[in-house]
Amino acid sequence: MTVDAVFARLRRRPFVPFRIILSSGTTYDVLHPEMLFISKSGMTVAIYDRDQRPSPDEIPVRESLVSFLHIAETEDLPQPTLRAG
Repeated sequence: MTVDAVFARLRRRPFVPFRIILSSGTTYDVLHPEMLFISKSGMTVAIYDRDQRPSPDEIPVRESLVSFLHIAETEDLPQPTLRAG
């Protein structure tokens, strides 16, 4: 996967949450565009506790450095459906 492909997902408007799947099988769900910091060599993924809501106001508990060489694919996360009525 290229830096441009991941960066394009972050620039989508409206933003669509997505999952990053690594060659090892590890996955990272990107629920907010500010959860990723991208550089030419890779990216840093912000990781939050289960009780936190990813946002600019929350501080992640840790981070993970990921090389673009290890990203196997990305996929959109299911969107919540709104019920009429």
